[in-house]
Amino acid sequence: MVEESSRVLIVLPYTPPSATLQRIIGQTIPLLRECQSQLDIVVIPEFKTSFQLDSALGKMYSVTRDVFLSYGMINTGINIIFNNSHFVESNLQWKVVLLPQETTFETWKLELGREQYRSLEHYALHDNIMEEIKGPKDANKFHVTALGGTFDHIHDGHKILLSVSTFITSQRLICGITCDELLHNKKYKELIEPYDTRCRHVHQFIKLLKPDISVELVPLRDVCGPTGKVPEIECLVVSRETVSGAETVNKTRIEKGMSPLAVHVVNVLGGREEDGWSEKLSSTEIRRLLQSSISSN
Repeated sequence: MVEESSRVLIVLPYTPPSATLQRIIGQTIPLLRECQSQLDIVVIPEFKTSFQLDSALGKMYSVTRDVFLSYGMINTGINIIFNNSHFVESNLQWKVVLLPQETTFETWKLELGREQYRSLEHYALHDNIMEEIKGPKDANKFHVTALGGTFDHIHDGHKILLSVSTFITSQRLICGITCDELLHNKKYKELIEPYDTRCRHVHQFIKLLKPDISVELVPLRDVCGPTGKVPEIECLVVSRETVSGAETVNKTRIEKGMSPLAVHVVNVLGGREEDGWSEKLSSTEIRRLLQSSISSN
């Protein structure tokens, strides 16, 4: 378990180009390798559209993860925080905080107390290029939103799905999490995290992004889960590879006299639709790597 005080925080004034982000992430490597740390990245500008957010998160998680993998840092956690300048009011503590050169916490309106970090460093920015992505403004568009999944060894793809879900939800987020009894046929099933552990990680991540949202975690025992029972749900968030499940959900709702759900599709991190997403980031691959590590030791 990573100690809270071993985390590293980067404050970004915009979503930088990949090469710039690689350089900034590279500066954290010695800090992160001293102990089993995890990296928090806060993006200052407010995102207005889920399309813009999805694109930015996909790039930032991918670039950061690629840098970590190049150093053999397979298990280093990444959290990208957005539209939430009040995350510093939590009980989180950081080993090191990195700010752009010649700026302070006040520059970015971050009320970070001295007791929340051990040291402060700066990094250089050589550009001010921010990718312009347009789309309909849909922050907090739905009062009640639902999503579902196994969420084993919560990874970057899970975090993008949860991030977009919180972005479009104003009040209540219902997350179905596959119960243990339905996972017996999964590969490397002995390494699947218990249901309670998976729930805790999902809850912690959502609250990091949006502390005031109501989160309901429910056991998922069938395709529909709460979407087949809760009429108040307005939107179902799915990844691009699981759109067909949304069709089943809406068919079930209509048969039960409920309104069909708006379906919000999030991009898959890694892989291509043409080859069945064979190279996508997955919990199965994480468990395979864990099994390989255990075997080699």
